[in-house]
Amino acid sequence: MNETLSVRGGKVLGSGGVRGWALQPWFFLSMLCLFSMLLWQRSTGAGYNIYDLLISVPSLCVLFPLMLYRGWITREVLLGSLPLLLFVLYAVFSTLWAESPDISKTLRAALQVLALYLVFLYFRVSGRSSLLKNALFVACIGVALLCLWHLVVMYVVYGAPWGVTLYHGVSQESLGQYGVKPINAMHATMMVAPQAALLLGLLAEPGNRAYRFIGVVALVVLCLFLVALERRTGQLAIIVAFLGGALVYRNQVWYWLLALGLFAGIIAYWIAPEFFLSRGLSWRPAIWISALQSILDAPVLGHGVTNAPAPVEVKTVGGGVQWFDHPHNMFLSVAYFTGAIGLLLWCLVWVPVVIKAVFADSPIKSERYMVVAMVVGATVLMFDGGNALAPFHFDWFAFWVPAMLLVANNVAGGIDAETARATQR
Repeated sequence: MNETLSVRGGKVLGSGGVRGWALQPWFFLSMLCLFSMLLWQRSTGAGYNIYDLLISVPSLCVLFPLMLYRGWITREVLLGSLPLLLFVLYAVFSTLWAESPDISKTLRAALQVLALYLVFLYFRVSGRSSLLKNALFVACIGVALLCLWHLVVMYVVYGAPWGVTLYHGVSQESLGQYGVKPINAMHATMMVAPQAALLLGLLAEPGNRAYRFIGVVALVVLCLFLVALERRTGQLAIIVAFLGGALVYRNQVWYWLLALGLFAGIIAYWIAPEFFLSRGLSWRPAIWISALQSILDAPVLGHGVTNAPAPVEVKTVGGGVQWFDHPHNMFLSVAYFTGAIGLLLWCLVWVPVVIKAVFADSPIKSERYMVVAMVVGATVLMFDGGNALAPFHFDWFAFWVPAMLLVANNVAGGIDAETARATQR
């Protein structure tokens, strides 16, 4: 592991602290549970508790004090973290003018986000980037194994035709006998698509060939899972992942993968156009227009974060009314709850670091595997976005997980640059 990460005022910041024999098993277990628990944990409340037990408490009560003690919370770290801190504080503050907000739930969400950021930041600043990658890789493999089991139970054990949507045509009780928890297709897509993209990015990094073979097999399973869900967002996410890889790595392999993905999409449309056209636009334009009208009622400050459904009313052609739980677009959701101020802060959290990771000549370009996941997650959230700041849930993998990886990577990259300048003096 790297021992020297930063030199500030003659002080060396290193990777010491918590012993590896305790740190590594905890981190691997916490990442594995974080990535997979929504596939097997049936209770939302229990999921929150597991998250807090494995992530929030160790991060806030152990890692953060340790980072303070060792002087790792430097001015550079605080400046790099400022957009995130401002957005979280503003989202919490917005509960003051929200209608019937769940303040405790919002505070819990804020602490969970900051805890996850601190975990990623600790492993980057302490020089344990390889451990971070390995833990994320193992977590993605764990999810692939669970997805494979869901596919096997559905299409092998119960013999459902491949044309039947996953979890359809078999009762929940029957699936439950084999430990399969049916998941809402939109939620499953928000979770698995960014995880598959993250695994794709990890496979693009230099590594052990044996691990790469395992990763490719797991990636195929995750893609089959997305196809079986029969959501167009999931199919689009696969092509966007190749596009993201081509944008980030800019070599012929990724260009060929992108061309192959586009060709496969064209063939699929030619063979089964009804899959793409039967549901039309799924009310999305009407939902977005209605959400924009609601946003204009409080354009600057927003309506305030409530952590409760914000129903969107859409008038039907026959004069009736159709209600939807949320705007189905993360940008609109953030704007609705936190206004133009919150939307600006939210964009400042992740847009600059994505641009920097892709285009800028900086140390963080060596850790670009999370960019693919961020691009795919942002694409998924364009159609299925949820809350501005909510406790751990499916949409976290489309935004908070890749975003916190990117922000931590950006902060550590700034420290790496300072180290390089210090060693040249």
